[in-house]
Amino acid sequence: MSHTAVIVEEGRHNADDSIEQVLNLANSLGDKTSLVIFICDNSNLNDELNNLDCDQIYVIKIDRDYGTPLPDEVVISSLEWLCKVKNIDLVLMSKTAWSLNIAPRLAFRTEAAYAHDCIDIKREGKEISCIRPVYGGNALAHISLTSDTPKVATVRAGSGQIPQKVSDTIVPIIEVEPEIDSKDLRVKIIKTVTEIPDGPDLSKAEIVIAGGRGLGGPEPFEKLRELAQILDGAVGASRAACDAGWIDHNFQIGLTGKTVTPNIYLSFGISGASQHMAGCSGSRNIVSVNSDKNANIFKDSKYGVIGDWNIVLPAFTAAVRELVNEN
Repeated sequence: MSHTAVIVEEGRHNADDSIEQVLNLANSLGDKTSLVIFICDNSNLNDELNNLDCDQIYVIKIDRDYGTPLPDEVVISSLEWLCKVKNIDLVLMSKTAWSLNIAPRLAFRTEAAYAHDCIDIKREGKEISCIRPVYGGNALAHISLTSDTPKVATVRAGSGQIPQKVSDTIVPIIEVEPEIDSKDLRVKIIKTVTEIPDGPDLSKAEIVIAGGRGLGGPEPFEKLRELAQILDGAVGASRAACDAGWIDHNFQIGLTGKTVTPNIYLSFGISGASQHMAGCSGSRNIVSVNSDKNANIFKDSKYGVIGDWNIVLPAFTAAVRELVNEN
């Protein structure tokens, strides 16, 4: 039987919705499945991990003298060792900034085939078929990986279903101490500085308010933040707005940014280029405000308003605030 491992991002001690979706996808292949977590103390493990549907949890224990977070080279060396020792055929990671740095390098080190930004993975006979959007989401590519080749893939957040908890199952936890290649000990993390965003995580928010080039400058994003605060949502942006320096690239949504799948996606001044829509097309309801009636984003919108955002946004914010205060 093939062995599939789902990797939890280093520094996290629990499996969020995105990891559970990837694990559910791994189970659909009919393989032996393992969850892999980097941690220094099992007492920090979330109790909910015992209810996950997998065969075992590998806890990779590494000397924290290497620094916090662990250097990428130490992480990759550890995963390379685990794949060889535990005969792992397929490695899956949720698509994040962390995995986009780790996954292709791990594939190189293990001489594995690599598939990026998959929305589905299926077993077809002796091969694995990885399905991913191409040409800005206008087409789907089916990448076939042979069974006798190691494989590494990243999975787009929101692509799968969250499985039901397995309440009566206790998943065995296995501690492993990897052998780190000496050549991977050249870097030590001395200090990290992390910007903590206001409100919910953009990738997981139920409501996203995004702005684009049509806003004309950085000041309007303060008005988007005001609306986001009322709705308990997150602020996002198109690449054009980020490239212009109006907002940090951490807020970028699209093919080269983050992928979001909220219940409501509110866009102001975004034209709807295919590269941007690749990052938000999975939203359940897209509501767009644009002064150009021919803007591409209206094709993917459930509701559209043709008008100046300077007029629409303040009126909408006032109406939302009134409704929230009434309730």
